[in-house]
Amino acid sequence: MAKTIPTPGVPGIRQGGVALIMVLWIISLMTIMAGSFALSTQREAGILAHAHERAKALALAEGGVNYAMLMLTLPDPKLRWRADGTPYVWNVDGARVRIRIMDEGGKVDLNAAQEQTLQTVFKLVARNEELATRLADAVMDWRDPDDIRRNNGAEAEDYIARRLQAPPQNRNFLILDELRGVMGITPELYRKLESWFTLYTGTDGLNPAVASREILMALLGGDAGAVDNFIQQRSQGTPGVLPPIPGLPAGGGTDMAYTVSAIAEIDDQQGAGVLATIRRGPAADGSPFTILRWKPYAIPRKPGTPQQEATQ
Repeated sequence: MAKTIPTPGVPGIRQGGVALIMVLWIISLMTIMAGSFALSTQREAGILAHAHERAKALALAEGGVNYAMLMLTLPDPKLRWRADGTPYVWNVDGARVRIRIMDEGGKVDLNAAQEQTLQTVFKLVARNEELATRLADAVMDWRDPDDIRRNNGAEAEDYIARRLQAPPQNRNFLILDELRGVMGITPELYRKLESWFTLYTGTDGLNPAVASREILMALLGGDAGAVDNFIQQRSQGTPGVLPPIPGLPAGGGTDMAYTVSAIAEIDDQQGAGVLATIRRGPAADGSPFTILRWKPYAIPRKPGTPQQEATQ
């Protein structure tokens, strides 16, 4: 009977194969871990770079607001920046800061506006006379100190019946966002009205000489040619005279408060902007302006160059 003779070295070969497989497995695992670590490091570096870009752009935008405040105080009217929405570009540190200044006198003071003024604004924006009357009365009921409902207005019981969150406050508006809570003001309507109202002039009516193009279009019935001609005239220091707008007094308080928009753009980097409302008058730090609103925001990267504007 033949005997099976074991092959010398076979157990060693098997053990060597297992060891090789384990080494390959460990190498693969370490490769995956190294790749994951590299990817994580790359992401963190990207986040840090993104944060640095945003911080730089935001600092430039904030500087743009302060630069605008400086240019508003220049004694020479030829050098002083205009507060009628004229676009300016401030080139600094290899970046562009686009700045616009709007005099709040070109808007209607929500707290000082009389009932007829409110009706006129609501009619121009909503294009509905009946709705304009209801909204004007609702705003007046929101502001007045009593609980007596106007003919087309709304007091606390009306808000409760509609299950609205907040009843009329029976005081002046403290912030413009409170207008959202007035009965009849929808989110869509508020977005249209936001550019029409201010809280900082203390006078009834508005001054067309510093009004925005959007408001001028409404006042002139959508006549783009007439609006462009009016804007060109006032940019040359000789503003024309608009025809009287029934129900809307002209000549609201000007040179008192401003809205400043500053947008910083850096090539191939994230930008940032600041929307600020400032009022003439000494602040706690001794500056000639008081900050009323300060809203920073980020702007994602986008290709192309900004439109050509007046450069300082």
